[in-house]
Amino acid sequence: MRAKDKSQGYLTFAQGEQYLQNAYLLALSVKTYCDINDFTVVTDCDVPDYMHCAFDEVVHLDTLPVFSNECLAWTLTPYKETFKLESDMLITSNIDHWWAGCRLRNICFTTSVCDYKGNTADDKQYRRMWTENNLFNAYNGFMYFRHCTETKEFFHRCRVVLDHFDMYKNSVLSNCRHNYADTDVFMSIAATELGSENFWVPTLDYPTFTHMKQHHNNFSSEDWRDACHWTLTDDMIFCVNGYAQTRPFHYFHKDFCTPELIARYEHGLQ
Repeated sequence: MRAKDKSQGYLTFAQGEQYLQNAYLLALSVKTYCDINDFTVVTDCDVPDYMHCAFDEVVHLDTLPVFSNECLAWTLTPYKETFKLESDMLITSNIDHWWAGCRLRNICFTTSVCDYKGNTADDKQYRRMWTENNLFNAYNGFMYFRHCTETKEFFHRCRVVLDHFDMYKNSVLSNCRHNYADTDVFMSIAATELGSENFWVPTLDYPTFTHMKQHHNNFSSEDWRDACHWTLTDDMIFCVNGYAQTRPFHYFHKDFCTPELIARYEHGLQ
């Protein structure tokens, strides 16, 4: 286990070159908007020198089966308090104040997401299994955790659920349509087993993020870029169909991260 010698920071996993590019763009966006902006990437790739302007720490990890590396977050983070994000996201405003609210729990999950207009998204299209099994509605896209015994227990439970998912699918869950347990699935099950009330703060409207999946936004097209135009202003305000984005932005389609967009954020930090 890594020493937790830093106070606060961001952590993401990036397996493969595309995800490393996504993680680099995410780190640049954190540096652009947030004062608390130390950033660690866990990757199986060689990291080019130019990316070290955004990555404060690089943790090299051999390629693991899909999603199982996420169970190592507690072990690999160098921070006493961690914001863990999926790599295909952008920070769009200063969210430093989220730290104070999130630390009311040892682990604090996103439990609802927003559409690009800022409304709470209807997620029933994607979350039927959660509803039918009364599971905690965890979104791993943005979560907070503190280095403590309870967090260690949670990530250990995640590992157990992941390793025994066939048993959960066939004997525990009703109408499970998932052939494998992704991070949202096994973290939701683990949190439910350990007590859902320990993993969110009902009085807070964060953590959350804008999710650009089709049915969260009532798009007719699977790719949100077919339904929306977006722009990044000279003042680094990210807008979708004229709506300024202030929440973390989960763009979902990995190829949204282009060299041109990366260059905009690199230039903004100069």
